[in-house]
Amino acid sequence: MTQPEPAISWSVLTHEHTERSADWYWTLGVLAVAGAIAAVFFSNILLACILIIGAGSIGFLAARGPREHMVRIDERGISVDGTLYPYGSIHSFSIAEEPHKPELILTVKSFLTPRILLSLEGTSPETIRSRLEQYIEETEAEARLSDSLAEIFGL
Repeated sequence: MTQPEPAISWSVLTHEHTERSADWYWTLGVLAVAGAIAAVFFSNILLACILIIGAGSIGFLAARGPREHMVRIDERGISVDGTLYPYGSIHSFSIAEEPHKPELILTVKSFLTPRILLSLEGTSPETIRSRLEQYIEETEAEARLSDSLAEIFGL
């Protein structure tokens, strides 16, 4: 009987926090209100509501500091803060190895969160790759518009 491999654990932050000036928040608010007024002018109340709610969400997320999450990889799957993603529910993984911040990108069979990005800062990308290759297919990391927008807004 073989012993299961020891679990790999590390902690990650949700995002890199960027301090925003008051001018940034004022600009966000003015753009949202101007867009909402234009939408109301063109009789599109739903778009006005979406713009206001979206700008409020972006402002709230930009102001909020990063939260710390615990990640654990073991023989059952990948666990993020106690939420287990069994290997059967993970379609593929890729490791984006930019020199300053390597990331693990999981493609999950889920409607709400189809991609999970986890920083590999403080752990070896090669160790993670060798462990996950035993269970999941590795694919090439693709840049996505939503990831670029989140990075621009610092979310």
